[in-house]
Amino acid sequence: MPGVWVTIHRVGPDSAGPLDSMRTERYGGYHFTYRRFGDPTALYFAASVYAGIAYFSAPFRAGAVRGDDAEIVVFDTTTGPVKFTVQGHHLVIGAPRPTGLRDIVEVYEISNDTVVTAIGRDSLTPVWSAPLPKGATNFVAGQGDVSASSIQRRGDSVVLLAPFSPGVKQLSFSYALDARAFPLDITLDRQNGLLEVLLEEPGAQVRAPSLRAQGNATTQGRTFKRFLAQNPAAGERVRIDVPSTAFAARSTLVTAVAVGIALAMVAALWVAYRRGRAARPAAAPAQPEESVATLASAIAALDARRDAHDPSLSSADYDAERAALKARLAAKLADGTSPA
Repeated sequence: MPGVWVTIHRVGPDSAGPLDSMRTERYGGYHFTYRRFGDPTALYFAASVYAGIAYFSAPFRAGAVRGDDAEIVVFDTTTGPVKFTVQGHHLVIGAPRPTGLRDIVEVYEISNDTVVTAIGRDSLTPVWSAPLPKGATNFVAGQGDVSASSIQRRGDSVVLLAPFSPGVKQLSFSYALDARAFPLDITLDRQNGLLEVLLEEPGAQVRAPSLRAQGNATTQGRTFKRFLAQNPAAGERVRIDVPSTAFAARSTLVTAVAVGIALAMVAALWVAYRRGRAARPAAAPAQPEESVATLASAIAALDARRDAHDPSLSSADYDAERAALKARLAAKLADGTSPA
């Protein structure tokens, strides 16, 4: 492709940006001379934009890079149907958190088996999609060969909104499921080149016609039971059982029985109480014992009502009530009762 702009970039922890650019020559060649600098882990690569889509070379590793190692392959685009195949589908079921939620991670390796880059008809039209289990929450797009911002949830589906050039790309996402989602039944919507299921709980089980146990796998200090299937067909059903499914059912039953017993006991006590009241005459309600403090507070409250010109408090009522309170206070003080 002659006359196409190519830019050499540097991306490192200390800085990132373009270093130089040029148009390709008559047969698509380009040439840069540059000096490496800064952090030694920085990556250097070339990029070009063709038909609105960005394409990249492999990172430049050697001191002089040429030929296939520096090649940038560009493609025509299409908004029409494109054949995608699932080279790999990995499903990771984590152990429950204290909240009861389980974290689920799905990783896909998807191949565009054509010679054109698939693009949506507009910015809202996905180029690829996959189903999500009902009840999934906390959806998060993960790392891979496509930008996480281009992976979105739409209802019970996950969609990819980025252009997809020929070749294989990996994408991932995670979500959470509570105990009500299990047993989890998944129907494969297309053939998978490889299906892998990882279960963190020792008591968890997975069933599918083509899945076979492969022992345990350990990653980042976590151990998983591993199951693999080669070329499972579209429509195959995968059923995942976890220990909490039966535990939750037993807990619900035990809770229901306990609540029933408690309600029966409360009802019995209420009946006994009513019968006891009917069998004996009603006693006069006990009067709270007055103290020096409560009597003094009552006098202060009465004085406040008078100062506020309470219309419901006549002068005669005020004088009579205050005299009675003072008499009871004097008697309490004469008894030597503690003012507390």
